[in-house]
Amino acid sequence: MRSEATTVQDREADFEQAVLPETDRLFGLALAIVGDPGEAQDVVQETMISAWRAWRSLRDPGKLGSWLTRICINHSIHRGRLLHRRILWPSDRWAAEARLPDLDGLTVEECAAALGCRPGTARGHLGRGMAKLRRELQDA
Repeated sequence: MRSEATTVQDREADFEQAVLPETDRLFGLALAIVGDPGEAQDVVQETMISAWRAWRSLRDPGKLGSWLTRICINHSIHRGRLLHRRILWPSDRWAAEARLPDLDGLTVEECAAALGCRPGTARGHLGRGMAKLRRELQDA
């Protein structure tokens, strides 16, 4: 039991020693993508958590910087998308102000006209909505 605890402590120390010098660079990268210092700090923290979970899978320690960069970029992009959605579609505002037109029985072209978009866009929205509805019905 003692050797197992020491091994975990050694792994933690190795991880900290390897990634600590990268945090400032990762913060700058995340900040450039998400544009907000608080969000960038969250991205770096998520990057470190993901890196720790996958630490044993790092095969080439010489590529640590590239590996961490890829993880950070992925988290930054995901965080940026979430921020974009929050800014454009705040859920409380959406629920209070937005009302969808009644589209029952309309053709795709008529729906597109009612929504102010192209028919292809209306088809895309319809497809994504149907897929989400199917997933939610399966979960229920």
